[in-house]
Amino acid sequence: MNSYDVIIVGAGPAGSTLGYELARRGASVLIIEKDKLPRNKTCAGGVTFRAHALLDFDISAVTQRVAFGMKISYQLGDFCMKKYRDPLAHLVMRREFDNLLVSKARDAGAAVIDGTRVENVSVSSGRVVVVTKQGSYFARTAVGADGANSVVAAKIGLMKDAQRELALEAEVSVSDKKLEEISSFISVDLGRIPGGYGWVFPKKSHVSAGVTGPARLSGRFKPYLDLILQQFGEYDIVDFSGHVMPMRRRGSSIQTGSVLLVGDAAGLIHPLSGEGIFYAIKSAKLAAPVIVSALQSGKVDLRSYQRAVDAELMPGLELGRMLLKIYTGCPRLCYTMIKKSDRFWSLGCRALLGSSPVYS
Repeated sequence: MNSYDVIIVGAGPAGSTLGYELARRGASVLIIEKDKLPRNKTCAGGVTFRAHALLDFDISAVTQRVAFGMKISYQLGDFCMKKYRDPLAHLVMRREFDNLLVSKARDAGAAVIDGTRVENVSVSSGRVVVVTKQGSYFARTAVGADGANSVVAAKIGLMKDAQRELALEAEVSVSDKKLEEISSFISVDLGRIPGGYGWVFPKKSHVSAGVTGPARLSGRFKPYLDLILQQFGEYDIVDFSGHVMPMRRRGSSIQTGSVLLVGDAAGLIHPLSGEGIFYAIKSAKLAAPVIVSALQSGKVDLRSYQRAVDAELMPGLELGRMLLKIYTGCPRLCYTMIKKSDRFWSLGCRALLGSSPVYS
């Protein structure tokens, strides 16, 4: 079978969630993933509780730890430990989390082909043609869920004007004692890179550590990461990678004709926190009813998807961009306010959990 209602390129949280939502609504779906599954992904691995709330199934089997607070430092010196009344995030390995989402999509009826790289995407005679080395596949609608360097976006001509930031990440083995000290805390270091920060997420038997910030400052990332890791004394880097983070601006095209983009491919990443999993899942949830309606009507019109993203997701992303500018201009003040003001800390946690009315 090489003809489907919908072809989704990419089996991350956005693609798998969309595949799950479409298949359970009766659409014939093919998900094409370039890597063999299960596969790892460069990511801190924080599934916030607002992201988890979007899923209608349990993820405890792939949760390695639960974060109840943060250790926040300024230039790896002065620091404070802050807890919140509710858990902040499930800490996962993307290999396990993504594989769970893929299995849910499969169980719902979606077909999955892995280890297959998409080479071209085009629209011809009212249908989408997706070309791979293994052959061509056809669909009434196609979705780019293939991340920051989206082949779908490039071939169709979408997201040309995205602002791009970078992140560097390492999976690091540390002593059991050091790991236990931060077992339920996400560590964030502020102020060393303008507009960026360093972070450490504890996992079951290691930590994920990284640096993110403007692409123009990427030469400073590795020395900064080395300093972050020195706090653990002896450590061993078992995996090391980097990735691009595109940031969409309102009005930037993420849909044209019978093709649309979701998740990182659509630049739906929070400018300040770098959170992407929530936006991946949420954009898939927004896309699913639009695609189903188009399939049922026989008239492919996906424009309401972009309008939904602009209405429901962009206000929060634009607020994040504004907060990033404030943080970039006065990182020391931001740190001081977090350290000294429980109200300011609580407001930030409410925003992270999605309970603030001005934040999505």
